[in-house]
Amino acid sequence: MTMTQQEPIQAGPLPRDLLHALRDGGYDVSGLAPAPESDTDSDPSDLRPAMPAAGPQQACHVLCAVYRATGDPTIGLWLGSRMQTDLLGLAGLTAMAGPSLGTALRRIARYQKLLAGDRIELRRQGDEAWVCIRPSDPEAPDTRPRIDMELCSLLAFGRQFTRKPLHPLRVSLRIGQPDWHLRYTEAFDCPVRFGEPEDAIVFGRRDLALRLAARVRSGPAGAGAGHAAREARPASASLDDVRAALQALAGDRALSLAAVARHLDISERTLQRRLMAAGTSFRTLCEEARRELAGGYLAGGAMSLGEIAFRLGFDDANSFFRAFRRWTGMTPGDYRRAAAPPPA
Repeated sequence: MTMTQQEPIQAGPLPRDLLHALRDGGYDVSGLAPAPESDTDSDPSDLRPAMPAAGPQQACHVLCAVYRATGDPTIGLWLGSRMQTDLLGLAGLTAMAGPSLGTALRRIARYQKLLAGDRIELRRQGDEAWVCIRPSDPEAPDTRPRIDMELCSLLAFGRQFTRKPLHPLRVSLRIGQPDWHLRYTEAFDCPVRFGEPEDAIVFGRRDLALRLAARVRSGPAGAGAGHAAREARPASASLDDVRAALQALAGDRALSLAAVARHLDISERTLQRRLMAAGTSFRTLCEEARRELAGGYLAGGAMSLGEIAFRLGFDDANSFFRAFRRWTGMTPGDYRRAAAPPPA
């Protein structure tokens, strides 16, 4: 597809892959202006960094700018099919570490829930797995290209990291069939139904069980290193080992004793005995690990509450806000200001 640049595109800091795609399409991206910050934090203290990081919201800012500049109704398909993990930001990096495509999509959906914008919903219907996009403003002029980009980028992510062709069963779209309907079939490489109740990619349930390439690389190819690491661990992990494991796994929403035991390559019973001998509990150590990580993230000053909540396994920024105040007696905003270096 050949595109003609019509006017300089004004947007914020760009995900690298999106920047490259625009350049390849002939767009002038040399004079980019900062995009507006998004209201993602529920903390009454303004904890957002001065410039939002590249990620899903910034990609949407860019898409809106491109759509206004070109008026091309298929621009979302064009950009989404060229996106990689940068478009998904922190969620993409976390998703890559998952064991399967289904786990990766659930992590991306949880991250999107923390942002002010469109939502991703996963559900199963018989042998079908639906990945639905719930737009924040269904009637906005740029909603259609934005949803197209989001659906295409999720499919591109799945194809890249499963290293499989990954053909959906079909794609369901709310819009009526447009004149450019063949572009949808080309982009998704599957049947596309128009005039449906929701916007969704429909996979087979088995597709969600596909292993991600990042995990495959750490499997057979890296089995020797993993085996050596397990052999190097003591038969009964120390309390410091447990704390380190909890910090490494803190982003898991359902962090469990079993998950930590697997991480340390010991039995749950052995881990439970170790905690009892140390006079502590799994829950206490979990809260200590998350509190320590939260303090470091806040002192660093670069993350929003939503990002911190995601990294620590909370459902939303409000839940993290309440937990942090319970842990420290301070709001995250007060803590961040107290930790900030004095002005020069």
